[in-house]
Amino acid sequence: MADFDQEASKPRDTLNAGQIIRIANRMLFNINNNIVLHNERTAYLALLIAQSHPMNSKCTLTNLVMLALFHTLGFFRHDILYNETPFGSDLQFFNNDKRTESKYMFSYYYLEFMTPLKNDAQALEGFNFPFDETAKRFLYQTDYKSIIHMCARISDYVAKNPFEAFPADVNELAPGYFDPEFAATFNELNKNDALVNKIKDHCFVTDLEHYLYRVRLSPDGTHQILKLLVYFLDFKSTVTLTHSINTSCYALSLGKRLHLNDEDLNTLFTAAIIHDIGKIATPTRILEFPGKLSPEDMGIMRYHVNHTKRILGSIVSQSIFDTASRHHEKLNGSGYPARLTANDLNQIQRILTVADITSALTDNRSYKGEFSRERTLGIINDMTANGELDTDIVQVLNQYFDDIRAEQKVFQTFLTVDFSNVLKEYNDYLFNDADLITQNIEDISDIEEVEEVEEIEEVEEVEELEEL
Repeated sequence: MADFDQEASKPRDTLNAGQIIRIANRMLFNINNNIVLHNERTAYLALLIAQSHPMNSKCTLTNLVMLALFHTLGFFRHDILYNETPFGSDLQFFNNDKRTESKYMFSYYYLEFMTPLKNDAQALEGFNFPFDETAKRFLYQTDYKSIIHMCARISDYVAKNPFEAFPADVNELAPGYFDPEFAATFNELNKNDALVNKIKDHCFVTDLEHYLYRVRLSPDGTHQILKLLVYFLDFKSTVTLTHSINTSCYALSLGKRLHLNDEDLNTLFTAAIIHDIGKIATPTRILEFPGKLSPEDMGIMRYHVNHTKRILGSIVSQSIFDTASRHHEKLNGSGYPARLTANDLNQIQRILTVADITSALTDNRSYKGEFSRERTLGIINDMTANGELDTDIVQVLNQYFDDIRAEQKVFQTFLTVDFSNVLKEYNDYLFNDADLITQNIEDISDIEEVEEVEEIEEVEEVEELEEL
């Protein structure tokens, strides 16, 4: 059995960095596919240019590609200050106003404090500023910025002008904005529109995937970006983020007490982290609805499993894929989406189902408070008596419930991050303009107060709790 004492408690990763980046990219695709396609074109072009012309010695190809893929993270979040959502189709990546600048600044702080990129993320500060030779001499991040900005401009031009000839000189897109050396490299590589035609035809996607497939980071770096798969859910629903963390912790506690070997513990923990990533494709109004869902909305909610399978497909191992996608199956065949039965469900899949339900019952939600120990175990034991859950696993939950609950604070440290630095830096940046603060207060005062919804007193179907 793996040693999960507090001092040496982090399990080995079963996803490598390349797999995590690809999954994260697919998750963002479900929020705004146009931005993801833009980022992929940008990353591919940046990779080719950096392979042909050396960057500052402090820069790396891996970090360049990661920055290119995630340099627009700020465009995926709802912006309270500017009252806009990430679903707009009229994306102005290169407007020189605070609205656009703020998107890149959020990306800067997010990548600095939430990923292994750290100081390299400074490349996004002043992202839309013209090329500065002085900055290039003193800030190594300028090479990242110069390559990504130029490639993003190329991507944007191609997307908006698919049937027009590309300029013979890339500098025509934005005179004075590009590093002359990197611009000359692109012009050479793009003779006869060789690169532009590849991104127009989407032929580059396979090459980019092959590169990402080989990306590796240190164990700490890999674990840090693994958290992105959970925290990207916060772009749609904080409730889903909290549930994913808690489910992972319950799964780990149960797996430890059921004497799983290291390999199965790693599979269980990793599958638990990503079991609900398909909810990033589910409307927020459903994810955080403060009441009982209609049959139609419940159908949409249940489809999140299919979204999870689509996001994970061809990237993760079969054992992780099956465990993550079967967390709503029940032993008596009453679950979904495949109505599998006991013969189809192995032990780690059964553990994840119990952990998922335990989290759903003990979490605070928009429509309910945290259920008591007695009420939680009462519902789970009734489900077990009905043939839905594994008796041995539930027996362990009954026996060690208090210890398992106490362990949450320890195990949650595997997945939680301090988001306060991102918020502090971003808010300091946003609110350094008194006029914007005043306008924001006026906008907020116009919003009608949402009618308060009473907490649900009785639960007719535990699925309502599992999925919300």
